[in-house]
Amino acid sequence: MSLTIKQQLVSQNVINKRTHGHGNPCEFITIHQTGNTNRGANAQAHANIQTRLNPRQASWHYQVDDKEIIQSFPDGVKCWHATDGKGPGNTTSIAIEICINSDGDYKKAVQNAAELTKHLLAKHGLGIDKVKQHRDWYPKNCPAQLRAGYKGITWQDFINMVKGASSATKPVASKPASKPSSGYNGSSIVDYLKSIGQDASYANRARLAAQYGISGYQGTAAQNMQLLNKMRAGKTAAAYPKPVNTKKGDQKTNSIVDYLKSLGVDSSYANRKKLAAQHGIKNYTGTAAQNTLLLNQMRG
Repeated sequence: MSLTIKQQLVSQNVINKRTHGHGNPCEFITIHQTGNTNRGANAQAHANIQTRLNPRQASWHYQVDDKEIIQSFPDGVKCWHATDGKGPGNTTSIAIEICINSDGDYKKAVQNAAELTKHLLAKHGLGIDKVKQHRDWYPKNCPAQLRAGYKGITWQDFINMVKGASSATKPVASKPASKPSSGYNGSSIVDYLKSIGQDASYANRARLAAQYGISGYQGTAAQNMQLLNKMRAGKTAAAYPKPVNTKKGDQKTNSIVDYLKSLGVDSSYANRKKLAAQHGIKNYTGTAAQNTLLLNQMRG
């Protein structure tokens, strides 16, 4: 399937009652399998459970079956899926539930989950080592079917699928053409990039946004329209000076994430890793000590 994510986002009331709230830095992708083999227990059925306020004290971001991918919670919400309370599974990872309904194509559902995982890795600037099992956070046999090699598909097979799932993270040119030729006249930056033969993934759009002087890119409609207009204007990225943030930021916080947010800077793991390298901090993995060092370096 081409990667199409259907959004059926829950209400703020559901977020309040079934999650730890907003602020997920999206540092890992956690893979689950639903455990529900009943006919009809597909992605839509699981999405509906979440929309109506799951009777269980549980929540997850995406559900995938053999036909579609449905998103219930924004990536930045800290869902209850890893059984580790306020541990890193729940608070720093994005959860994907793979449906195992008996009337679905199991292998296709796994393949679709691999496509989604690849997309999320690219979107958040993560490596394949950031793909985790539920089991990695809590001693539960999940994802059970992948762990057991059900229908000949092992966990390693799934990881291999993710590695080869799509070209979303292929390197792209560091400098866009000054005025690409395109017959596209619509208002979608994704369709525009495709029309000029460029990678339209979130990761590449974030790179282009930075090159065109759009800071703190998160893929909002306004930012996408701004990027589209700048690219259509025919100026190269170099014509837009990088914004200089003259604010001092929050001087009281001990959190690098909160400090970056106070500056209006992307606080994701991927961006913190880039900042760490720029400030001479090698092998950044997001430890408390490294975060404190980065905070002090930036304040200094």
